Amino acid sequence: MKNKNVSVTDLVRYSLLASLTGLLQVSAALFPGPGNMLSFFSTLPIALAAYISPSGGLACAVISGWLTLVIRPVGLPAFALIMAPLGLAAGTGLHYSVKRSGAILAGAAAVTAGLLFITYVLGFPAFGYSLEQSTILVALPFYASFSLVYSYAWYNFIKKVISRLTRFIKL
Repeated sequence: MKNKNVSVTDLVRYSLLASLTGLLQVSAALFPGPGNMLSFFSTLPIALAAYISPSGGLACAVISGWLTLVIRPVGLPAFALIMAPLGLAAGTGLHYSVKRSGAILAGAAAVTAGLLFITYVLGFPAFGYSLEQSTILVALPFYASFSLVYSYAWYNFIKKVISRLTRFIKL
């Protein structure tokens, strides 16, 4: 009996995207300096997987989160609370053809919540000690405005990458 919802092609596709995500995320440990810049691009494969199928994007995020936990545990909070939710929000928004502003606001809300959690619950200064020592009401406008610009930039980048990829590959 064959399951019609998941094909072998889909499993391979999401596995490759999860592996690429994990590789990009742990590149900071492998190549200090340039690897730190590469680790930010771990949002892209998750967004591609979420564009193909939101459940596939979630599976990709979970698998790559486990890979990050095993290889480089220090990078897991930033990945799980900022990069993965942003990729899921942008990819899912593009999958369902949500208005651009809605997808960008969803991504910004996810990044803002992740930054607040990292700063005030985990105690890690995401943007330096001056914001960590201030109250949430003081830091919230800064985090929200940064998250809005960050989400806007990532949404436009992901949309451009998807439009170029769909010329060559059927996603």
